Amino acid sequence: MGVFLGAALFGAATMSIYSVSTAHAHDFATSMERVELSAALMFLYAVGAIASPFLASVVIEQFGPSAMFLMIALSHLALIVFGIARMGMLPAPEEKTAYTYEPRTSFLVGRLLGKVREPRGKSGK
Repeated sequence: MGVFLGAALFGAATMSIYSVSTAHAHDFATSMERVELSAALMFLYAVGAIASPFLASVVIEQFGPSAMFLMIALSHLALIVFGIARMGMLPAPEEKTAYTYEPRTSFLVGRLLGKVREPRGKSGK
């Protein structure tokens, strides 16, 4: 039972790292930078997805199977330290925008819906 709880905790901590990092990066990006930022983040994610299994195999070969978990823990610790250091560098964005629902659909349907919806400011809501 403890293994399942540990796996659930690990998954909850690990699976959200990319999403939270992407949201944080986009908070500080301008509209003109968003496409390049997304491409760079996906590229770095892919590099990590390629390099990590190789690094894990080297660590396991040198230090045994339990060293993989130490490698993962050190990686998360490095991300925590980086995140805390990064939080102190830049203040939170001053401008707050209202949430806009954007349905997950094809580009064509999204454009059609965009013509039907009216902007938030004009409807008085």
